[in-house]
Amino acid sequence: MKHIFIMYDIKKMHDFEKYIHKTMQGLDYLIQYTHSQQEIIQFIKQLSQPARIYSVGGDGALNIVVQATVHTQHEVVVIPLGTGNDFCRMLTKEKNPVTLLKQSLKCQAIPIDTIALNDLYFINSACFGVDSIIATHVHDTPHIPLVPDSKSYIVSILQHVFQYQFDEVVIEGDGQLLYKGPVTLCTFNNGQYYGGGFPIIPHANVQDGYMDICVVDKVPKSKIPYLLTFLLRRLLHKRKEVHFFKVKEAHISSHITCNMDGDEVQGEEFDLKVMPQSIQFVMYDKDIKL
Repeated sequence: MKHIFIMYDIKKMHDFEKYIHKTMQGLDYLIQYTHSQQEIIQFIKQLSQPARIYSVGGDGALNIVVQATVHTQHEVVVIPLGTGNDFCRMLTKEKNPVTLLKQSLKCQAIPIDTIALNDLYFINSACFGVDSIIATHVHDTPHIPLVPDSKSYIVSILQHVFQYQFDEVVIEGDGQLLYKGPVTLCTFNNGQYYGGGFPIIPHANVQDGYMDICVVDKVPKSKIPYLLTFLLRRLLHKRKEVHFFKVKEAHISSHITCNMDGDEVQGEEFDLKVMPQSIQFVMYDKDIKL
């Protein structure tokens, strides 16, 4: 099987290229630099044989690769070189992309779930509250000296949380009304993390055939930082303002646009459905010794 690395044509990726050449010696591989989302999708869809596709970047880059590899025999590997890297956080505690590249060569791909959102797919999360606004504008945050790019989500939270106008949503799941009212946070997850490392749904499982929903009621804005401390300690379930649901299909009406794994999705009506075992994904083995 051919190994194909999908990377945006930016300096950080070019710097990483030398490690690819060193690690992949003797293997059949290709480095494909791209400049747009559509270019990535078109390139993958024209491949005549199943390949192992390496998404080198963050959650947004992985999201584009997912659009072209769901319901195919391609295998997907995520190499974390982005801002949030939330889906990869669930797979391994290792953060070094070179170490993970080496480890991936010893790992098998297994089928995992994705979630269909209207005519798109996502592998990690889709959010609709202030979390959506924060994720959509995280790359608009100004560069602050001595603050690494990995902390951009924190900067975006500070910028937007106190300007947020609470949106009212209506959520139905598996034929029942689950929630109606204004929300602070609202996310539909396949994975466990979002927002640059927040463990929003620690019990989420990408192979259980369900999506997990977390909704936080409208709370005073001054209380939001306090709630974040519960989120960071994985204690959000102890708060009465927080609601969890587990369903196979859902519908949400929202006036705030959706942020789906780093990409903004316009609309007000969204249908979501779990696609069980719909993508072949390389899951890092924590017991592998390099």
